Amino acid sequence: MAVRLIADVHSSVQGINEMVDPGDTLLVLGDVLGLIDWADFSGILPEVLGEENLRSMLFRAFAAGAEAARRMKEELLSPEGEFYELLRKRVLEDYREFRRAVEESGCRALVIYGNSDLPEVMEEVFEGSTAVRLVEGVVEVEGQAFGFLPGSLKSPFEMPAETEDDFFAERLETMGEVEVLCAHVPPDLEAATFDVVAGRHQRGSAALLRYIQQKKPAFVYHGHVHQPAQRSLELGSTRVVNVAYFKRERYVHLHEPSSGRA
Repeated sequence: MAVRLIADVHSSVQGINEMVDPGDTLLVLGDVLGLIDWADFSGILPEVLGEENLRSMLFRAFAAGAEAARRMKEELLSPEGEFYELLRKRVLEDYREFRRAVEESGCRALVIYGNSDLPEVMEEVFEGSTAVRLVEGVVEVEGQAFGFLPGSLKSPFEMPAETEDDFFAERLETMGEVEVLCAHVPPDLEAATFDVVAGRHQRGSAALLRYIQQKKPAFVYHGHVHQPAQRSLELGSTRVVNVAYFKRERYVHLHEPSSGRA
């Protein structure tokens, strides 16, 4: 029975059952849902809205500024919106497919949400499952204290799973010391936040960086940055690992406690 980790599934669940064994614990570090993949402009939003229509909507929103971006988000996610019912149907289908894939694999999955996820819908779909659990805070996994920090930092679109930096700090303070910390976003370190393909930095958490410096967990695992400048790095006695872009790389990371601090 192993502890394995994936991140950034983006609705691509094929093959999960071949990459884990019955009895394993699979930690899923956010972005189970594939709303949009900026690398190839695939995902639920382009499929439901139409690629050209979505490009036009995004262009207008970006050109008009942050308030227009927020209005676009509200238009898409509000029950009164033109595309809401179609979007909700697709979101439910994709979360249900993920649940089925985990249940058929025979493993159990502890899941946190990322910036592309809709937490309330995840809770609805995962409710009643003995295999899939949405988690936050401290959970004992194979005898170790694991901390789970879901969500992402604010962007112009202000998606439901995005929060203010201060809220991250409050949750980390409440969590206290853990041996392993699992988050969706990386700490605010250049090597961890820079995406070499996109050619830009994703937002990293300054609060998470302070937590590592002060609490010194053996491991910090995260996702969010699909093609990082550095996949793994050492920060003092803490090993910080991006567990990879599952949708593209089909990689499952094996947690090996012996490779942490002595």
